[in-house]
Parts: sequence; structure tokens; C-alpha cells
Amino acid sequence: MHEHFALFHEEQRFGQWWFWLILLVAAAPAWYIWWQYLVRRRTVSADVTEGVIVWLVWLGVGVLLPVVFASMRLVTQVRYDGVYVRYIPFHWRWVKITPERIKSVQARTYNPLLEYGGWGIRYGVRGKAYTVSGNQGVELEFADGRTLLIGSRRAEELESSIRQILP
Repeated sequence: MHEHFALFHEEQRFGQWWFWLILLVAAAPAWYIWWQYLVRRRTVSADVTEGVIVWLVWLGVGVLLPVVFASMRLVTQVRYDGVYVRYIPFHWRWVKITPERIKSVQARTYNPLLEYGGWGIRYGVRGKAYTVSGNQGVELEFADGRTLLIGSRRAEELESSIRQILP
């Protein structure tokens, strides 16, 4: 069998309405200030530094922050040679977990806030996690005792696919 054939493939994005509302509330003032400064030429002072700050805040909070979050996605694949995880845009390459490293695998319900402090690439009391939303995932335990939780909307299917490649 070809090692690049995926037994399992899942791509998740941040889709919670409340998340996008928070992002919109954070970005809106940057757009408003930029609009007032650039388009309507209303400034508090004639200081050049003020213009630089307005542009930096607008670019950072008004443009880059929404673009980064809109591009964020968790891609999980199970291939015959391992489990592949990529949290775009933070991972430039796949994180590969070979079957030999995996001691156990279990689909489980978890508490994102209590166990990992939220969603994303997180480190919590139970180990590392790659999550986007929800409270379902697959926990991998490694021979050295470390764990990795991979969030999934199809946790049972992910667990089953990983079990297929274990030695």
C-alpha cells in the first residue's frame, strides 16, 4: 500500500459564532480609528508618531489578527506510516507521529477550559493538545508517558484509524 494514502482525513476550522463575535469586537475599533485618521483626516494631534501607531494598530488588530484566525485550521491525517497533524498557520510542516511511538490511543470527551485552558495549541495538566472546537478528541499516550490530545469531530473514527496502523 502507498504510504501517502490517508486512512483518515479531517480538516477543522474555528467556527464558533461567539469566537468570531469577539474577533469582530476586537477589530472594529481599529477599523474605526483608521477610518477617522486616514479617510476623514481627523486627528487628535499632528504628531507623526500618532499616524504610525494608527497604521500599526489597524494592520495588527484590524487586518492581521482576523486574517490569521480565518486561515487557522487543524488538519489531521492517519496514513499507514503514522499520524500526521498540522495546525495551519503555526506548523509549516506536518507533525508526524510514528506508530511505534504510540503506547495507547483513546477517543474521549475532554474539558477544553479546565484541562487545557481553551482551544488551540495548548499545554495543560494532561499534556499537549491540538484543538479547534468542541470537547471530543483522541488522546495518544507515548512510551515516555507524555500525552497528546487531537481534537476531532469524528473522534471514534480517528481512534479506529489509528488502531489500524499500530504494530
